Amino acid sequence: MRRSAGPAGLLTALTLLLIVPAAPARAGEPTPQQRIEQQLMCYCGCSDLTVRTCTCGTADAIRADIAAQLGAGKSPEQVVAWYIERHGEKIRSAPTTAGFDLVAWIMPFAVLLIAGATLVMLIRRWGLRPAVATADPGPQPPGGAPLTAEQRRLLDRVRKDIEETY
Repeated sequence: MRRSAGPAGLLTALTLLLIVPAAPARAGEPTPQQRIEQQLMCYCGCSDLTVRTCTCGTADAIRADIAAQLGAGKSPEQVVAWYIERHGEKIRSAPTTAGFDLVAWIMPFAVLLIAGATLVMLIRRWGLRPAVATADPGPQPPGGAPLTAEQRRLLDRVRKDIEETY
């Protein structure tokens, strides 16, 4: 037996369609608004977060403004340019990859490369140093010349005399 959905089933289906939000065209890919929110920093002063991740009222207002500008027909690039014109380059979450901003991308890697090369050179230099002798060669006369056999016999006799005395 087949059952018809009837008015109750139709009402349930419509309710589910209204409750479940529509999925973006491509799952996992951010919407234009989300891309803009990731490109802009929140200027609330309470944290150093992008508009996408900040939860303050200022970020909410920026998100609403972005949605309004996109709704008015502006492209994502125009919205970002409007915010940069209004607040300066500091509103960007990352520097551009052109002009002087390219230095901000290159410098951390260059510093790491130079520091690593310096560390390798220092380790190699330390490894080439001669090992310090740990064994005591015994007493040496002031001139640094080694003791002769006669001097060693004399030294041994003086040691024995001192040991017997004390």
